[in-house]
Amino acid sequence: MPSPSELQAMTPLFLQLLFFAVAGALLVGTFVSIVGLMYRYALFIVLVLLVFVSINYGIIDINKLVQGVGV
Repeated sequence: MPSPSELQAMTPLFLQLLFFAVAGALLVGTFVSIVGLMYRYALFIVLVLLVFVSINYGIIDINKLVQGVGV
């Protein structure tokens, strides 16, 4: 069993390891949740991108879409 002075010397390394483990878990969890949302709403995301590209290339005329709006 390590002596108290050895334990005191190892404490900063242990806390640093704990910090990196928690930070890594948060990063991986965030990445997995973003990928899950993209997978869940993939069809909606593709449709929004298609509408955006269609408006950009003039396939959909934005002026005809907003005629009924009082702008």
